[in-house]
Amino acid sequence: MRRSRIRTAVFSLFIFFLFISHLFGQVERVSDEIANPPPAEIIELMERIQMPEIPGGKKSGEKKSPLEKMTNGEYFLSKKVTEIQGIKIPQTAYAQKAVADAISSYSTLYGKSTLSKILDSGELYRLYIRRELKKRGMPAALEYLPVVESEYKPSALSKSKATGLWQFMENSIKPFMTKNSVIDERLDPWISTDAALTKLQDNYKTFGDWPLAIAAYNCGAGAMQRILKKSPVKTFWYIAEKGLLRDESVRYVPKFLAAAELSKNGAEYGISLPEITKSERFAEFDYLIATKEITISRLASELRLDEENLRILNNALLRQKTDEKWPVRIRLPSGLGSSAFWVYCKITGTPPEFQRQIESYQKWTEYKVKKSDTIFSLAKKYSIPTEILAEFNGLSSDSKLKAGTTIAIPVKFAGSSAEN
Repeated sequence: MRRSRIRTAVFSLFIFFLFISHLFGQVERVSDEIANPPPAEIIELMERIQMPEIPGGKKSGEKKSPLEKMTNGEYFLSKKVTEIQGIKIPQTAYAQKAVADAISSYSTLYGKSTLSKILDSGELYRLYIRRELKKRGMPAALEYLPVVESEYKPSALSKSKATGLWQFMENSIKPFMTKNSVIDERLDPWISTDAALTKLQDNYKTFGDWPLAIAAYNCGAGAMQRILKKSPVKTFWYIAEKGLLRDESVRYVPKFLAAAELSKNGAEYGISLPEITKSERFAEFDYLIATKEITISRLASELRLDEENLRILNNALLRQKTDEKWPVRIRLPSGLGSSAFWVYCKITGTPPEFQRQIESYQKWTEYKVKKSDTIFSLAKKYSIPTEILAEFNGLSSDSKLKAGTTIAIPVKFAGSSAEN
């Protein structure tokens, strides 16, 4: 009997040790997963750890989010979204689900955090975009297009070499912007905003529909025209649903609309996003026309400005300095134009009276030199003093022009142009 009891005790102890060994193995495996989670599971793991479900559902008095999840894991909106900041949304099942899916991508802990950081870091540029949209009578939702384009990063560079806040390809910048050895205006958030909004307006004139105009900004107006020729229904939602549009552009429009919807009605979805807190003066600037070399560092030092802040305002300068080869419109905080004028004249040795003549030309266009062109003939053609045209291009009045090169033709009025 005693021997039987001993055997039973030994067996029980053996089973106990097996259980403990298995338990520690499970803990070690879970710990390893937490320490080194597979990429596809990171967000899910964060949600599981930091956002546990509350037993019994919503707290008393808490407003229910219109974004709901079905048993099969898909999302839908319990309310019909008819318009998002000036852009109409069809009541079709496809359109509503596309918007719901896009909103859901921002509804995770990671999605909320990412969108919040993007909007906060883009505040300086959003101020200007918002003002320009209102001035042009364009949908307010377009303020959030850079969320999907570049995350409001002025120096963003895609794999395909699209550049800047609005992701312009080098072959698509004409006639909106300039790129040369001195400057790449795709990197200027304000100049590229003007270019992007003009391009979107042109698309809208062509297609007569904002979702189509926006999708065409992503895939190209030519590609969109070819797609619409094959489609019996000329709407974005139809060509997206029927698979006539590439996947990237199909996702592009709903994702941007989701950002716009959450930014306006975040509280409904249980999301708190940053509002613009800076005043309108942060969208207003003074300018200095530089035709001689000056560094951003030296100018900031003389003006007692933070160099990094001045660099941000002039992000398009490729080497953070101007050059005699091409004129540059240096952007300054509002109220510093006069001080910068005198600092520039002192540093470069430019006579103030001559600099005032230079600054009467706030714009210029690119002109490709022809074989018969001279500084004198072009100055006469465009009614510009010879010495002004020469100064804008780092030349002397009797310099010879080389056919095929590009020079700047200064103009006093925005409507003027230098036709080749």
